[in-house]
Amino acid sequence: MTHTKPVLPAFDEVDHGIRILEEERRRIARDLHDGPAQTLTNISMKLEVLKMMIDSDVEMAKNQVDQLHKKVGSVIREIRHLIYDLRPIAVDEVGLFEATKALCTQLQQNWNVPIEIHVPDSVESKSIAPARQVALYRLIQEILNNMKKHAQAKTITLTVSQENDELRITICDDGVGFDPNHIPAGHYGLLGMKERALYLGGTLEIDSVIGEGSTFVIRVPVRKG
Repeated sequence: MTHTKPVLPAFDEVDHGIRILEEERRRIARDLHDGPAQTLTNISMKLEVLKMMIDSDVEMAKNQVDQLHKKVGSVIREIRHLIYDLRPIAVDEVGLFEATKALCTQLQQNWNVPIEIHVPDSVESKSIAPARQVALYRLIQEILNNMKKHAQAKTITLTVSQENDELRITICDDGVGFDPNHIPAGHYGLLGMKERALYLGGTLEIDSVIGEGSTFVIRVPVRKG
């Protein structure tokens, strides 16, 4: 009797997929711990103080209630943002590039850092499968967040172009830069970004010089037209 070996999925592809999922879980856990969890802990501690204060200083207690009310509102907004981030609905509704424009507008307002975005009319989201659009959106978002955290940039530029069956997304900043051959502490997410691009069948090229900013170039295959 002839035994046929089972066809196994490519190890690299599965491995990259698992790495991406685990990194996403770690990021969400980090965001929850550093944001809402810490704020709620602080609110809980202040409520304990407020309970002791309420009989001795009513006016100060009222002021504390007002402050805590504002903090609760801030936590609610942050949690809603994290929920939205789990599944960026805008990508499904308007496509990758319109969603990216909206993201850049939002981040520009939040960070007070100008973000220029250039997408020619000839490049359309429909040439990219929906799931890949979400994956690209997350990669763009991660690069922008990395720039905000480390680059100290005064301006950021995002440019989209397509040549035949290759989509190119270039994101540049005029920040402090770094040596890509010697990744400083806190930049280990760069490996995860490269793995995301690889999982999409593409590449992420990083060019940076200390004192001269950084350029991230995403290249992924897409359909023509």
